[in-house]
Amino acid sequence: MKKSLRWAAFFAFTSLIIHLDLGASESTSPVEMQVKRVMLDPTSRTPVVILESAPEKKLIPIWIGEAEATSIAMELEQVSIPRPNTHDLIRNILRGLGASLHRITITDLRNNTYFAKLTVKLKDQEFEIDSRPSDAIAVALRMKAPIYVSPAVLAQVRSLPDPSLRVEGGRKTLGIHMQDLTPELAGLFDLQIKRGVLVADVDLGSAAFEAGLQRGDIILKVDEKTVSKTADLESLFKGVKGPAQIKMEVLRKGKTSTVVLELPS
Repeated sequence: MKKSLRWAAFFAFTSLIIHLDLGASESTSPVEMQVKRVMLDPTSRTPVVILESAPEKKLIPIWIGEAEATSIAMELEQVSIPRPNTHDLIRNILRGLGASLHRITITDLRNNTYFAKLTVKLKDQEFEIDSRPSDAIAVALRMKAPIYVSPAVLAQVRSLPDPSLRVEGGRKTLGIHMQDLTPELAGLFDLQIKRGVLVADVDLGSAAFEAGLQRGDIILKVDEKTVSKTADLESLFKGVKGPAQIKMEVLRKGKTSTVVLELPS
């Protein structure tokens, strides 16, 4: 099954941790959240889905499995696959029965484990179904259902990896969050190319963002010089000061294209 590189855009690597100001809410009502991104915990190397509350911009990290992270990321990026995966199947079953997903709720956090429920409506009846949060989120995205988190969970969430700092294997320069494209990662995505620099994220307003560099792009060359790892890219960028123009060859959705960074003075 072909998988898009775009989901890798959601992985950002870090070495330190920031603490979130997520004090207990005075409200007893669940808080609606949006999926902000999927990233990789730099310590455990486990995928993390980040939820964000719309008004307060509070963040909740939930550590999940690789398969679930891929499924969530694929839906976020609207990646089509030839055959339904498990979460597609759940959506298809519910729709086939004439049921709708009213909402999902992250209900509890016990012993570092999150708990969730799906609220399903069928005709005039409402059913609550236990679920892992990762599965619930993946299905909610597919059925355009709202995602809620209880105040009890908001009051005790764990700290969140900081995506802005650098660690070995994942770096940031000129607004580009990047990581090495390893043969293992290339094999996961069914790529013929085995080396390059994978763009995990692009800072809003940066020169890279303005040039149109996208999450999931693979940087192959910079000013006609081949790059095979982040160290190569950093070496080429080192000492570059504006005004300057940097020409990059990138692989995007199986096709090569050119991105030109204009560095201001």
